[in-house]
Amino acid sequence: MPLRLIGYWRNEDHPDYPEPSDLIDRDWPDQDRDDIASYLRGGIFFRGFMGLSPCRICGQHNGSSEFTDGVLVWPEGLAHYLTEHAVRLPPSIENYVRQQMDYLDSQKPDIAWWTSGAPPTTSIDHPPLAPLRRLAWFGNVQLVQDPDRRHPQLLIAGDTLHLHADGPKARRLVTWYEDLMRATEHDTLPYTR
Repeated sequence: MPLRLIGYWRNEDHPDYPEPSDLIDRDWPDQDRDDIASYLRGGIFFRGFMGLSPCRICGQHNGSSEFTDGVLVWPEGLAHYLTEHAVRLPPSIENYVRQQMDYLDSQKPDIAWWTSGAPPTTSIDHPPLAPLRRLAWFGNVQLVQDPDRRHPQLLIAGDTLHLHADGPKARRLVTWYEDLMRATEHDTLPYTR
Protein backbone atom coordinates (compact mmCIF):
# COMPACT_ATOMS: atom_id res chain seq x y z
CA MET A 1 0.00 0.00 0.00
CA PRO A 2 1.49 3.38 -0.92
CA LEU A 3 2.09 5.98 1.76
CA ARG A 4 -0.80 8.43 2.05
CA LEU A 5 0.24 12.06 1.84
CA ILE A 6 -1.39 14.53 4.24
CA GLY A 7 -0.76 18.08 5.46
CA TYR A 8 0.01 19.84 2.21
CA TRP A 9 -1.94 22.96 1.33
CA ARG A 10 -3.46 24.54 -1.74
CA ASN A 11 -1.06 26.22 -4.15
CA GLU A 12 -0.80 26.94 -7.88
CA ASP A 13 0.43 23.42 -8.65
CA HIS A 14 -2.16 21.75 -6.42
CA PRO A 15 -5.44 23.69 -6.41
CA ASP A 16 -7.24 20.57 -5.14
CA TYR A 17 -5.35 20.52 -1.82
CA PRO A 18 -7.22 21.96 1.19
CA GLU A 19 -6.75 25.50 2.48
CA PRO A 20 -5.41 25.38 6.07
CA SER A 21 -7.55 28.33 7.16
CA ASP A 22 -10.66 26.31 6.23
CA LEU A 23 -9.70 23.67 8.81
CA ILE A 24 -9.24 25.95 11.84
CA ASP A 25 -11.23 24.80 14.89
CA ARG A 26 -10.78 27.20 17.82
CA ASP A 27 -12.97 24.96 20.02
CA TRP A 28 -10.62 21.99 19.65
CA PRO A 29 -9.36 21.16 23.19
CA ASP A 30 -5.67 21.97 23.65
CA GLN A 31 -4.84 18.51 25.05
CA ASP A 32 -6.36 16.72 22.05
CA ARG A 33 -4.54 19.04 19.68
CA ASP A 34 -1.24 18.55 21.52
CA ASP A 35 -1.63 14.75 21.46
CA ILE A 36 -2.02 14.68 17.68
CA ALA A 37 0.80 17.21 17.20
CA SER A 38 3.10 15.13 19.42
CA TYR A 39 2.47 12.08 17.24
CA LEU A 40 3.28 14.09 14.11
CA ARG A 41 6.50 15.51 15.62
CA GLY A 42 7.57 11.96 16.51
CA GLY A 43 7.43 10.66 12.94
CA ILE A 44 10.32 8.96 11.19
CA PHE A 45 12.38 11.05 8.78
CA PHE A 46 11.23 10.15 5.26
CA ARG A 47 13.03 12.62 3.00
CA GLY A 48 14.41 16.15 2.91
CA PHE A 49 14.12 18.99 0.44
CA MET A 50 16.13 22.12 -0.39
CA GLY A 51 14.84 25.28 1.26
CA LEU A 52 12.42 25.89 4.10
CA SER A 53 8.66 25.69 3.80
CA PRO A 54 6.86 28.73 5.27
CA CYS A 55 3.68 28.42 7.32
CA ARG A 56 0.78 29.40 5.05
CA ILE A 57 -0.84 31.29 7.95
CA CYS A 58 1.94 33.12 9.83
CA GLY A 59 4.99 32.74 7.56
CA GLN A 60 7.18 30.97 10.14
CA HIS A 61 9.78 28.59 8.70
CA ASN A 62 8.37 25.09 9.04
CA GLY A 63 11.27 22.85 8.09
CA SER A 64 12.27 21.12 4.88
CA SER A 65 11.59 17.45 5.58
CA GLU A 66 8.82 14.91 5.45
CA PHE A 67 8.01 12.43 8.23
CA THR A 68 6.19 9.11 8.09
CA ASP A 69 4.79 6.41 10.35
CA GLY A 70 4.80 3.82 7.58
CA VAL A 71 1.20 4.58 6.58
CA LEU A 72 0.97 8.37 6.35
CA VAL A 73 3.58 10.86 5.15
CA TRP A 74 3.44 14.56 6.14
CA PRO A 75 5.56 17.71 6.09
CA GLU A 76 7.78 18.37 9.09
CA GLY A 77 5.88 21.53 10.01
CA LEU A 78 2.39 20.02 10.11
CA ALA A 79 2.37 19.92 13.92
CA HIS A 80 2.91 23.72 13.92
CA TYR A 81 -0.43 24.23 12.16
CA LEU A 82 -2.19 22.24 14.88
CA THR A 83 -0.54 23.78 17.95
CA GLU A 84 -0.22 27.38 16.77
CA HIS A 85 -3.25 27.83 14.53
CA ALA A 86 -5.75 25.14 15.64
CA VAL A 87 -5.81 23.61 12.16
CA ARG A 88 -7.69 20.36 12.69
CA LEU A 89 -7.04 17.37 10.45
CA PRO A 90 -9.99 15.39 9.06
CA PRO A 91 -11.62 12.95 11.53
CA SER A 92 -10.34 9.88 9.64
CA ILE A 93 -6.73 11.01 10.24
CA GLU A 94 -7.37 12.07 13.83
CA ASN A 95 -9.03 8.71 14.59
CA TYR A 96 -6.18 6.80 12.95
CA VAL A 97 -3.57 8.69 15.00
CA ARG A 98 -5.52 8.07 18.22
CA GLN A 99 -5.76 4.35 17.44
CA GLN A 100 -2.01 4.20 16.85
CA MET A 101 -1.33 6.04 20.10
CA ASP A 102 -3.77 3.83 22.05
CA TYR A 103 -2.18 0.71 20.61
CA LEU A 104 1.32 1.84 21.59
CA ASP A 105 0.13 2.87 25.05
CA SER A 106 -1.33 -0.62 25.57
CA GLN A 107 1.90 -2.45 24.72
CA LYS A 108 4.27 -3.88 27.29
CA PRO A 109 7.84 -4.29 26.02
CA ASP A 110 9.13 -7.88 25.86
CA ILE A 111 12.81 -8.16 26.77
CA ALA A 112 13.25 -11.85 25.87
CA TRP A 113 14.18 -11.30 22.22
CA TRP A 114 16.76 -8.63 23.09
CA THR A 115 18.31 -10.62 25.94
CA SER A 116 18.58 -13.70 23.69
CA GLY A 117 20.81 -11.78 21.27
CA ALA A 118 18.11 -10.52 18.87
CA PRO A 119 18.04 -13.70 16.72
CA PRO A 120 16.32 -13.75 13.31
CA THR A 121 12.58 -14.25 13.60
CA THR A 122 11.48 -17.58 12.17
CA SER A 123 8.06 -18.43 13.57
CA ILE A 124 4.59 -17.01 13.89
CA ASP A 125 5.23 -16.62 17.63
CA HIS A 126 8.00 -14.15 16.84
CA PRO A 127 6.85 -11.82 14.06
CA PRO A 128 9.44 -10.13 11.84
CA LEU A 129 10.77 -6.68 12.62
CA ALA A 130 9.83 -5.44 9.14
CA PRO A 131 6.09 -5.14 8.60
CA LEU A 132 4.21 -7.56 6.40
CA ARG A 133 3.37 -6.21 2.93
CA ARG A 134 -0.07 -6.96 1.56
CA LEU A 135 0.07 -8.34 -1.98
CA ALA A 136 -3.61 -9.12 -2.49
CA TRP A 137 -6.86 -9.04 -0.62
CA PHE A 138 -9.67 -11.51 -1.28
CA GLY A 139 -12.56 -10.75 1.08
CA ASN A 140 -11.37 -11.82 4.51
CA VAL A 141 -8.21 -13.45 3.14
CA GLN A 142 -4.99 -11.49 2.77
CA LEU A 143 -1.95 -12.69 0.82
CA VAL A 144 1.03 -10.93 2.37
CA GLN A 145 4.78 -10.97 1.90
CA ASP A 146 6.72 -11.66 5.07
CA PRO A 147 10.15 -10.07 4.48
CA ASP A 148 11.85 -12.81 6.54
CA ARG A 149 10.54 -15.63 4.34
CA ARG A 150 11.16 -16.58 0.75
CA HIS A 151 7.52 -17.16 -0.21
CA PRO A 152 4.39 -15.23 0.73
CA GLN A 153 2.12 -16.64 3.37
CA LEU A 154 -1.65 -16.46 3.33
CA LEU A 155 -2.84 -14.83 6.52
CA ILE A 156 -6.48 -15.36 7.40
CA ALA A 157 -8.69 -12.75 9.00
CA GLY A 158 -11.91 -14.71 8.49
CA ASP A 159 -13.32 -17.89 7.01
CA THR A 160 -14.87 -16.76 3.74
CA LEU A 161 -13.29 -15.93 0.42
CA HIS A 162 -14.76 -13.28 -1.85
CA LEU A 163 -13.16 -11.41 -4.70
CA HIS A 164 -12.03 -7.97 -3.54
CA ALA A 165 -11.75 -4.89 -5.73
CA ASP A 166 -8.01 -5.46 -6.25
CA GLY A 167 -9.20 -7.53 -9.22
CA PRO A 168 -7.05 -9.51 -11.69
CA LYS A 169 -3.75 -9.05 -9.86
CA ALA A 170 -5.26 -10.32 -6.61
CA ARG A 171 -6.83 -13.26 -8.46
CA ARG A 172 -3.47 -14.20 -10.05
CA LEU A 173 -1.62 -13.99 -6.73
CA VAL A 174 -4.12 -16.15 -4.89
CA THR A 175 -4.13 -18.66 -7.80
CA TRP A 176 -0.32 -18.72 -7.61
CA TYR A 177 -0.55 -19.38 -3.87
CA GLU A 178 -3.01 -22.23 -4.39
CA ASP A 179 -0.76 -23.75 -7.09
CA LEU A 180 2.20 -23.49 -4.71
CA MET A 181 0.21 -25.22 -1.96
CA ARG A 182 -0.76 -28.08 -4.32
CA ALA A 183 2.81 -28.44 -5.65
CA THR A 184 4.11 -28.82 -2.10
CA GLU A 185 1.33 -31.33 -1.28
CA HIS A 186 -0.53 -28.98 1.03
CA ASP A 187 -3.94 -29.84 -0.35
CA THR A 188 -5.93 -28.29 2.48
CA LEU A 189 -6.21 -24.54 2.06
CA PRO A 190 -6.58 -22.40 5.18
CA TYR A 191 -9.87 -20.97 3.89
CA THR A 192 -13.00 -22.02 2.03
CA ARG A 193 -13.33 -21.28 -1.66
